[in-house]
Amino acid sequence: MQLMLGAYEVALEGVSRWGLAQATREILKGSLAHGFMPSPPELRREVDRVMAPHVAARRREAEAARRYRWPQETKPRALPAPKGNPEAVARWRARREAEKAEAAVKAASSPVDRALFADREERLKRTSAEAVADFISRQGGRHSRSSESEKEADP
Repeated sequence: MQLMLGAYEVALEGVSRWGLAQATREILKGSLAHGFMPSPPELRREVDRVMAPHVAARRREAEAARRYRWPQETKPRALPAPKGNPEAVARWRARREAEKAEAAVKAASSPVDRALFADREERLKRTSAEAVADFISRQGGRHSRSSESEKEADP
């Protein structure tokens, strides 16, 4: 009997009480193919089957939390200025000023992919009328091609 209890203890390591109770209910309702007491591995498989949707949901939540975390949340926050030691205060101020300058440069420049917007400078110099005319000419080309292909398909 001690050996059997030890086998059940090993099989059920890390199992929640709710999972064990739910698996027991399922077994008593006939979820197993046989009508006698389940072996330790069968009981563990049943608990794992019952808990699988809950474990998957926790995993999805953790992945979403990791994926959608802002970079600022993981960056260590600036510590308050040290007191007493003038050298430490000077180093802290220099580091803080460098961080502020870096943040200002980052905020001022928008991330632009040069390969996608090679003619960015030229586009910025256009007037609104030129931009609209350019847009309409590109749209007209698409529509005229599609209407021409429809005409060819009609006969």
